[in-house]
Amino acid sequence: MTAQRTITWKTSRRRFLFSTTGLAMLGYMDGRSLAQKSSVAGIAPKQHRQIIDGFGFSEAFHQARTLQSFSDKDQNDILNLLFSPQSGMGFSILRNIIGDGSATTSTNNGVTESIEPTAGVFNWTGDEDQIWIMNEAKKRGCNRFMSTCWSPPAWMKTNNNTYDGELKPGMYQQFADYLATYVTEYKSRYGLDIYAISPANEPNYTPSLHYASCRWSAAQLRKFLHENLIPTFAAKNITAEIVIDEHEHWTDEFINDILSDKACKQAINIVASHAYAPTTAPYIDINARVRPRFDAAETAGKRIWQTEVSAGDKQITNMNDGVYWARVMHQAMIEDDLSAWLYWWGAAVTDQRSSLIALDAKNKTYQLTKRLFTIGQFSRFIRPGYYRVDAKPDPAPNVYFSAYIDPSGKRLVCVAINDDAVAHPLTLQCGDMAVNSCIAVRTSDTEVHARQPPIKPVNGQVDVVTTPLSVTTFLIS
Repeated sequence: MTAQRTITWKTSRRRFLFSTTGLAMLGYMDGRSLAQKSSVAGIAPKQHRQIIDGFGFSEAFHQARTLQSFSDKDQNDILNLLFSPQSGMGFSILRNIIGDGSATTSTNNGVTESIEPTAGVFNWTGDEDQIWIMNEAKKRGCNRFMSTCWSPPAWMKTNNNTYDGELKPGMYQQFADYLATYVTEYKSRYGLDIYAISPANEPNYTPSLHYASCRWSAAQLRKFLHENLIPTFAAKNITAEIVIDEHEHWTDEFINDILSDKACKQAINIVASHAYAPTTAPYIDINARVRPRFDAAETAGKRIWQTEVSAGDKQITNMNDGVYWARVMHQAMIEDDLSAWLYWWGAAVTDQRSSLIALDAKNKTYQLTKRLFTIGQFSRFIRPGYYRVDAKPDPAPNVYFSAYIDPSGKRLVCVAINDDAVAHPLTLQCGDMAVNSCIAVRTSDTEVHARQPPIKPVNGQVDVVTTPLSVTTFLIS
């Protein structure tokens, strides 16, 4: 057995340990749980639903630069926690901001320089921290980079400002060339392949805080895509996916309008929205973040991404919060057939629920949250290229269940969320899949990705127990 290095994290209630080189072997079933009647969780491994592109977050607005100010050891520990599927949460998508030269109200953020601050004059400085974290992510297995434009450069806009305003009608082609140049230069200069480009962050919204934004209507986006961006990418052989439209709330209003255009429908494979709720109440109804379904986009064969969500109320680090966000993910995966799900920040300076890891820039310390680990119960084990498969989503009271399979059809990953005060035994029935082994990994109030003793299948099915207020991932081969 190899020596284990541990990271200790603290909440107001107790201390927990997370092993960065292995997982603690902890007890799994107790006598009381075994005495309960088991509920059947039926799984149909051959009934494929959406393909999984990945799970992720952003380090936009120089949060990566703050992380660079930490010690080498802390940097490495945090990066491993975020990106490594062996010793961390295995996040596989990193979302970046395309610099626009705007100053924000936050002293922690500063300016992200534009690559073209004035017409025809290019600048390749000011984004060193995002380039650094993309490279660090690559080292740990994350290689899907999405870049979003909060605003075109001020000189392209109707108000000559990166805040509010619109793209000038006469600048549509210049903006298309700008985005194309961003993709090609990040490849040639830094060896970074941009997997997806989003031309507009929350086009429906002008923020009350003074940060970069740009107003678009659906008709404007449709025109820009059809006449400028799609043909420009085609002419320059740019293979980065075009993502639309990253609306503030979960809606396909703009998406349906854009996809009504034949050229857009043919060229665009990924549609996206954010999932912010209309209030900052701690545990707003989950359905406010996941409905309606994007039926028209799905019928058209588009992959659906949720690219930003968090909560603006005060920091909560406990298991109740962890289970809440796991349930948000679960509902989005089975209700909206998502291929990707992204939190807002990974590691950031904030006293709100805006990040998975809270950084203290002054004291160079950080605080972990249970939502990091419960979201990681999905992201670590459900890898890009897997498929969600049919499974009973509610096998027991207050238990939420989903299942995913790898491309070979030989590895099944099931996630069970127990949002109850009592344990619930489950019988996992895996259809006609030959089941040889099952390992459970659990996060609860006292555990973090704790690996359980192997569970022996009997007659092709697996009897397990979900402990109170926990998220458990079952790895079935």
